[in-house]
Amino acid sequence: MEILVNNISDIVVAEVNALNDKIKGLNFLETLKVNVIEKCLSLIIEQKFPNKQNLDFEKNIEKNIVISVKYFNESLSISKKILEYDSLFIPFNESANFDIYQNDKKFNTIVLNKNNGISIPKNSVVNFKFNKNVLLLEIQNKNIEQTLTK
Repeated sequence: MEILVNNISDIVVAEVNALNDKIKGLNFLETLKVNVIEKCLSLIIEQKFPNKQNLDFEKNIEKNIVISVKYFNESLSISKKILEYDSLFIPFNESANFDIYQNDKKFNTIVLNKNNGISIPKNSVVNFKFNKNVLLLEIQNKNIEQTLTK
């Protein structure tokens, strides 16, 4: 599993470095999503699941990007988490549910099938429901965009 995580991390680093520096924010993550999923799928298919142990890997890379790879051998729910940064979530080999709040009581539920991704903007309030045996790739974009002022 350690080799898989290192290979996924290497793919993300290569794809981040290959993207144009002018692409920012959620557009950056959406562009990254397509390339990363395409290149990681062959690695994921070769891996044997389920795994007996959980995994929690995190790596900071250039351009203020944080890569996090987690494996949950049991289902997991996280309620009302506030995202500090624009974030991309890609669950491999299992599906996941995301409840994205519009206000305190109203939210939209998104069921994300395996090997798909979702980019969520910073300051969003989200519930996460991950199925057991999910390998989750999270990429946080910590770049703070400058707003144009007069």
